[in-house]
Amino acid sequence: MKAALSQALPDDVKVMTREQIIGMEEDFWQANTPVGYVFGLGAVMGVIVGIIICYQILSADVTDHLPEFATLKAIGYPNSYLTRVVLQEALFISALGYVPGFLLSLVAYYLLAGRTQLPMHMTIPRSILVLALAAGMCVFSGLLAVRKVKVVDPAEVFR
Repeated sequence: MKAALSQALPDDVKVMTREQIIGMEEDFWQANTPVGYVFGLGAVMGVIVGIIICYQILSADVTDHLPEFATLKAIGYPNSYLTRVVLQEALFISALGYVPGFLLSLVAYYLLAGRTQLPMHMTIPRSILVLALAAGMCVFSGLLAVRKVKVVDPAEVFR
C-alpha cells in the first residue's frame, strides 16, 4: 500500500507506515526536546548513583569479611577466585535490584502513557539493555570493591 501511494502522490508528499511515524516521533522527542535530554541525563545519573550505592554495599561487605578473605588467601586461593566471589555477589545484587525496578517501571510506563497519551511501552530490547546496564554497573562496583581483598596481607588481618 505504501509503494502504491508513493507512486500515485506527488514527490513532495512523504508516505510512511505507522511504525515509521512512531519511530520518527520518538526520535524527535529524544533528540530535539528538553524531555529527551532530561531522560538521557536521568539515565546517566541513575547509573552513576547505582555504581556508588552498589560499591558502598560491596565495600562494606568485603570489609566485614576481610578476615575470611585473608584466610582463603592464606590457604592458597588465588586472587581470581576471590574476585569471582565478589563479582557473583555483585551480580546477585543486580538481579535483586532489577526485578522490583522492572516491575515499578512497568507501572510508571502505564501511568505515564495514560496521562500523556504518548505511546510508551516497555520493549524486550529496552528491558534487556537495562538488565545489562544494571549488571555492568554492579560488576564495575565489584571490581572496585575487590581491590581491598587483593592487597590484604593475611598476617596483618589477624594481629
